Amino acid sequence: MRKVAYFAVGIAMTGLLATATLASGQPETTSPIKARQEAMKTVKEHFVPLVKMVKGAAPFDAATVKKNAEVITRKLEEASKLFPEGSDTGKTRARPEIWLLEDEFQTLFKTAIAKAKALARVNEASQLAPAVMELGGKGCKACHEKFRTAKDKKM
Repeated sequence: MRKVAYFAVGIAMTGLLATATLASGQPETTSPIKARQEAMKTVKEHFVPLVKMVKGAAPFDAATVKKNAEVITRKLEEASKLFPEGSDTGKTRARPEIWLLEDEFQTLFKTAIAKAKALARVNEASQLAPAVMELGGKGCKACHEKFRTAKDKKM
């Protein structure tokens, strides 16, 4: 009978813990690799419409520029904190240089964040291309060239 009581208490406690975790609003813990990949995917999703505006494939819209640039800024800030020691193995394109040259890596992230903030202040079509080029070149590309491996090309 005691075993049944302990078992019941254990089940109840497990349920309470699960409920408390869900009620706290905290998301399930995910690996830093997955979290940073998701953040960077969101950056790309919000950058593409801005490039379309630059190319003339979409009309300039200052509100969209501001909204997208703010999301990009927030996601870059999140991603910059998602490179803890030991998150260099597994399904990742992060190069070991990230952890060897951490100060330089974080400096590039700060540059990208600053460029994204500047992009959020664009309110005229003539300002868009230079701001997008700054973020894309001095932010994204500069970091990717040194700290990210190239994507495997399918034959």
